Amino acid sequence: MADPPAVLVSGASFAGLATAFWLTRLGYRVTIVEAANGLRRGGTPVDIEGETIEVLSEMGMIDAVRAKALPPREFVFKDAADRTLGGLTASRPEDAASARYEIHRDDLLDILFAAVEGAVEWRFGCAIAALENGPNCVSVTFTDGSQGDYALLFGCDGNRSNTRALAFADAGAASYYMGGYFYLRVVMETGLLPADRTQVFSVPGRTAMLNGYEDRTDIALAFRSATPIDYDFRDKAQQRRIVHDHFDGMGWKVPEMLAHVDAEGDFYFDQASQIRMAKWSTGRIALVGDAGYCVSPVAGFGGSMALIGASRLAKALRHHPDDHEAAFGAYEAGLRPFVEAVQERAATTGMAMLFPADEAELEARDRKIRAGAIDF
Repeated sequence: MADPPAVLVSGASFAGLATAFWLTRLGYRVTIVEAANGLRRGGTPVDIEGETIEVLSEMGMIDAVRAKALPPREFVFKDAADRTLGGLTASRPEDAASARYEIHRDDLLDILFAAVEGAVEWRFGCAIAALENGPNCVSVTFTDGSQGDYALLFGCDGNRSNTRALAFADAGAASYYMGGYFYLRVVMETGLLPADRTQVFSVPGRTAMLNGYEDRTDIALAFRSATPIDYDFRDKAQQRRIVHDHFDGMGWKVPEMLAHVDAEGDFYFDQASQIRMAKWSTGRIALVGDAGYCVSPVAGFGGSMALIGASRLAKALRHHPDDHEAAFGAYEAGLRPFVEAVQERAATTGMAMLFPADEAELEARDRKIRAGAIDF
């Protein structure tokens, strides 16, 4: 009996772990290569709703997700005097069709990891250095000098995907700039706002957001910029200065938030951007999740999109078991309209609601909030 075909998954992300889960069940021999020395932890919670609930149910994980689900969170917009303009109240859904859960990112990561831990080969602290996308296999050279041949390769390595850069001719043009930047940090500080609340304060071109949980707070600061900023993504001191340049002197709770910007600790600073590819596959290589179609944090849907993408890919491979080109084509044809709709909504309605660019856009947003017509 022939050995099962070997496949490589690049990135131990939500997309990578979910893709590996489905591939093992389709009978492939899976290796996951991850540049970090372990799972990449940290980050903000993940919303689980709609098709994502169906996917997690099919994976046998929805009960574990429900067990870790966070309490419902009130979402309100504030003015400079900390008065509430309007928002969404916290409530549990009354039926399964409208169910929505929020779970800490690390909890969902652990659930996915546990499902594949003993079923795949792990290569942490390693990455793809070079590859040859041949007619019969993908030949890979790793950063440790080792080599391997794989029937298929799946790039699940995020919006700065190394796989995309190595395999796709249009990789350099894939990033779509949405007109702004954001800073994000999780702090073990609960004095900034009550638990189970989100508060948003905006002035033209700048927004401050706080997500309060029982044991931590997410600090987010976002600003508009008509053109991309030239900065070193490795220079954290420079990034802190950029944040100060845009938020010093701003009211509400921003001074307290800036105190955390100055403190030691990890944070994330990046463009508000999307990945828009002409194709998500080439030869024996396919992209899943942010690597192929990042919708941006503005959409609040990245984790869900990764799980949905992995599930749709698996169904296409199951339907076309001996024809990877047909499977990749079906995967893209079925998922692309959904991805593009989410991306467009984030780039237009989402940006205008959460990060209004100017006085007119801010006034239009606030009118909607006061009228209870929030749309994002």
